[in-house]
Amino acid sequence: MANPISLKAIRDSLSRIGKTQSDIARELNVDFSTVQGVMSGRLKGSRGDAHKVAVTLGIKEGVIVGEGISIADAIRAAIAA
Repeated sequence: MANPISLKAIRDSLSRIGKTQSDIARELNVDFSTVQGVMSGRLKGSRGDAHKVAVTLGIKEGVIVGEGISIADAIRAAIAA
């Protein structure tokens, strides 16, 4: 992803499709406060659930590591991406 999506573009898109930050939290199985923090710019998405939200929404580049995947495998995937 060469150009991360702006927070304003994401908010506008959510409005267009009739979805909310709560819907994002439910779909990604993360706390609403995490989604809210990323969407407000308070959380940069450096790690953990905030990273998952930011990458999923296209705010930043990254690899989402699923449950049960070792850190070593995740590093290899990140290098390959």
